[in-house]
Amino acid sequence: MTEKTATHKANKIELKPLTNRELSWLAFNDRVIEEAQDVRYPLLERLKFVSIVSSNLDEFFMIRVAGLERKVKLRPHAKEDNGQQTIDVLYQIREWALEQKGDQGLVLRDLLEKLKAKQLYMQTQISPTDSALLDHVKKLQPHLKIQHFADLSQLNLLDGSRLYVFVRFKTKFAIISLADTADRLVRLPGDVSQVTHHFVLAEKLIVAGAQHLFPDEPVLEAFPFKLIRDADVIIDPNTDPEELLTTVEEAILARGRLTVVRLEVDAPHISDGALLLANAYKLNARALYRYDAPLDLKVLWRLYDIEGFESLRFPKSKAATVTQRVPDLVQIIRGHDILLHHPYDSFDTVVHLLQAAAIDPHVTEVRQTLYRTGRQSPIVEALIQAAKNGKKVTVAVELRARFDEASNIELAKELKKYGVVILKGFSDKKIHCKLTQIIRKEGDKETSFVHIGTGNYNSNTARLYTDLSLLTIDPVIGRDAEKIFKAIQIGIIPRKFESFVAAPVQLHDQLSQWIQNEIRRAKLGAPAHIIAKMNALVDIKLVEALYRASQAGVKVDLIVRGACILRPGIPGLSDNIRVISIVDRYLEHSRIYFFQNGGNPHIYLSSADWMPRNLHNRIEVAFPINDPELKKYIRDVILETFLKDNQKARMLLPDSNWVRVQPSPGEPPHQAQEVFQRLAKSNYKNTPLESRFVLQKDDALNIPPLPEVAKGELVK
Repeated sequence: MTEKTATHKANKIELKPLTNRELSWLAFNDRVIEEAQDVRYPLLERLKFVSIVSSNLDEFFMIRVAGLERKVKLRPHAKEDNGQQTIDVLYQIREWALEQKGDQGLVLRDLLEKLKAKQLYMQTQISPTDSALLDHVKKLQPHLKIQHFADLSQLNLLDGSRLYVFVRFKTKFAIISLADTADRLVRLPGDVSQVTHHFVLAEKLIVAGAQHLFPDEPVLEAFPFKLIRDADVIIDPNTDPEELLTTVEEAILARGRLTVVRLEVDAPHISDGALLLANAYKLNARALYRYDAPLDLKVLWRLYDIEGFESLRFPKSKAATVTQRVPDLVQIIRGHDILLHHPYDSFDTVVHLLQAAAIDPHVTEVRQTLYRTGRQSPIVEALIQAAKNGKKVTVAVELRARFDEASNIELAKELKKYGVVILKGFSDKKIHCKLTQIIRKEGDKETSFVHIGTGNYNSNTARLYTDLSLLTIDPVIGRDAEKIFKAIQIGIIPRKFESFVAAPVQLHDQLSQWIQNEIRRAKLGAPAHIIAKMNALVDIKLVEALYRASQAGVKVDLIVRGACILRPGIPGLSDNIRVISIVDRYLEHSRIYFFQNGGNPHIYLSSADWMPRNLHNRIEVAFPINDPELKKYIRDVILETFLKDNQKARMLLPDSNWVRVQPSPGEPPHQAQEVFQRLAKSNYKNTPLESRFVLQKDDALNIPPLPEVAKGELVK
């Protein structure tokens, strides 16, 4: 494979042993924009990536930039881990984010014009003289909330999650918001437009028709704006776990009033009104962002989902379940462990297992961790049904899953209504491991069926994220799973497990030890190799350990989707380290740790990235792959396929630039996600997994339908 050189914003970063975490993350969001620019994608798939750029940036400012602003407020001369002053990083973030939004705007305009030719259009500019469109302002008027202000001292009451329109008159102001019941995408009738599906943004109509809304007041200016507030819910680590639910409820209510870290205005230039808003919130110049483009582009998902444009999207993948390949899931797990690779293998396999447990008279107990489940979750339905059928159901619901706090609080309350035992958890640590345990009475003994994975129990995101999970009746894993649930119940994590490596008690130290073992082998002249796949690499001690491994001659391959503070390829420091990132149709979410270990490799899967919060402040589990065939498949097929990608892989250079990996002369195109798609469709033919997925005559799991639940009983 060869590298395609590129000039990148990261070349402004000084050459130091570490790259700044925030700037590295912005480079990741640039890679998302590149996907929106990829002409090989269908138009609506490209539009989806434009939307993702916005949601990514919003969360980045709510959490990461807000944290930096707090740091500077406390210590004006604070420095980051790479030696840069925090204040300088904040200015670099501003410069980069503005350029990123400019790139996003260019892509959006191009895509909207192309979609218009396909009879799907979202209009982003409206003339105040367009009488046909302004008629729609009158229809919107009953759905508008208008607040009048003589001054701007009360503006702190505005939420950080809404889009507003600011209207300035000669001596006063008005703030307009759209009711929750109204649709931001206003569809225009056929007699107004030549496009079959023609939409306009409500805020654009309001701005264009502002004078019609206030006929007695000359409007000096009007523009949409949005506040981005600090959204990090910080809980006192000394909080009594019994009071955690109430404490989190209070914290999320306060979130909408926290410090404003960014003011976005949609206007052709910085106006007096924009400066008045910035002054009202006591914002410095770096917190005011002006775009001549629509704000909050998450609305583009609505266009993506419109029916009738299937040719403009990827064909819906029809991932098979294990239960379609093998008629009795329980029996196949008895024979050997099952590895699932989502979304290529359907998440319905996991759902079917829980549904079967809910109605199986021999199942006595179900235990589950829930971090993000989504609405109308079939997982939750199965848990409720199991409880109603008299089984003991124990669930650890993480109340502080960021931006899912409110829904998880409601979920915990709802489950409790049906007799589900809700574990109290920890006041100072999030429960992030993904674990299910089903206890089944079989004769005079109990069998433990365990599902453990790298991703959430969420049927919706399981179709969009790549994750790995294991189904097993290994008694050792069963005993360790039981220890995890007991630990969550009593609030104490044991320091030792038989097979699991758990955070915060072991994982960081064990990763360091595995790296040191490879260093020791390399110094003896033996082959030594580390491969690690993760979402982020920002733990300094592990980065330093990898530098030492490189200096000792250990070959290190890292597959890091997002932020990476390590700088590879520096002579004498990291010249044996290669870092690639793959951004493609699905969000890469699985974490895999491989250590060669002298030919008897350690292979662990986990929900933990190599970040301080995962390794020290969360309950995480790294679980081993012991089955020789599965180990071979993960090493020789999954990891090797990622490392060979020459279509969607970018390589990190020593100066922190990312460049696309290109096929070498004569080398065929190799796209990892397409390879995995083909493998799943072929039932893993010619791989170590082929014998596990032999089609049977009866290709359906014999599970009776779940009894209907009365309306309103399940969590919505």
